[in-house]
Amino acid sequence: MTRPAARVIDALGLLTIAAYGSWFYGFGVLVEDISADFGVGVGVLGAVYGLTTLLGGAGAVAVGRLLDRRGPRIVLSVIGPVAAVTYALSTVCQNAVLFCVVFAVAGGAVSASSFYSFTQPVAMAARPDDTVRAVTRLTIWGAFASPLMIPLTEVMRDEWGWRGAVRATALAVFVCFGVAAAVVRTEPRNRRTTAVPFRAVMHDAAMSPFLRLYAGAALLSSIAISSLLVFQVPVMKWAGLSAAAAASFAGARGLLQLFGRLPLVPVVGRIGAWRLQFACRAAMFAGAAALWASGTGWFAVVYVVIVGASTGALAAVDGMVAREVLAEQNFATMLSVLGLVGTLGGALGPVLVGLIVQGTGSLGVVPVVVMLAAAASSAVHAQARRVRPVDNRA
Repeated sequence: MTRPAARVIDALGLLTIAAYGSWFYGFGVLVEDISADFGVGVGVLGAVYGLTTLLGGAGAVAVGRLLDRRGPRIVLSVIGPVAAVTYALSTVCQNAVLFCVVFAVAGGAVSASSFYSFTQPVAMAARPDDTVRAVTRLTIWGAFASPLMIPLTEVMRDEWGWRGAVRATALAVFVCFGVAAAVVRTEPRNRRTTAVPFRAVMHDAAMSPFLRLYAGAALLSSIAISSLLVFQVPVMKWAGLSAAAAASFAGARGLLQLFGRLPLVPVVGRIGAWRLQFACRAAMFAGAAALWASGTGWFAVVYVVIVGASTGALAAVDGMVAREVLAEQNFATMLSVLGLVGTLGGALGPVLVGLIVQGTGSLGVVPVVVMLAAAASSAVHAQARRVRPVDNRA
């Protein structure tokens, strides 16, 4: 990899760590302090977190459209820094409603302008001759967001309070946007072409049998993964593990994402991104089965390895497959739309599973629901491959 390309991807990697490590991972560390400060329930703040996620997914579509038409500079030098400043300003709010609104808008804007739906296309453009290696390098950086930023946020919370922790992470995001803006020189892909109206892009996508099936598989996969990750600790405790052991295994799962990313270049070169994506989604079935039996320590280890490696690989492989199947002129737009579909699945899954758990009175149904969603995702994914366009562009 050339030095300029590596510099670009490394800058995007640092931005990924700071951005994901701000509200996305840091919220769980700060939520109890925020709840106590404003006198609102944790459930209300959980809803704010979900709203922030959905706003980020919707905003990513607009950012993707902007990336396709004008390139990344305006996002890195204007939109992102403004989002970071707004995120810091949320700590000035003394009214709970105002804080929730500003936090959700700012967090959504940060994610739209710095999460993988934006950084992966920019990384690919920096190394168009080897997009697999570019995305792999970027997501290896991203794997450190959780293990680095969660404990760091806890240290800052303990030292400066939750408001100080938010301001510090916002500053980190702001600085990383500035670094990325200084090194990224990628031009928009189709500056010299006539812009296709967004409605026309969406119409063409909706009319594509392949994209309908592919989006459906992504939705089902996101339902399975989000349900698994949200309920993994309660299910492990239901299965017989202690609270401390369950938390430790859950933390190890996050770290083992690296096992899915480090070997990506040779694995994708050998079997292809499409087959690997199918294997990772199908692996959620086995992971859920292992979670159901996780009261036996060895099955908990199996869960950690399978789900850790699979979810880690998917974060990169989804972008690699998208590079193969989406049209060049609207790539970032369509990648962000697929990301929004995944966001909806991620928000819907825990709600549905939570209702089922409440109705049945048992956490044992969680792995069963996940296995059904994973099996359905795999089946739809296989059907999508059968109708995939011959030219590998939808």
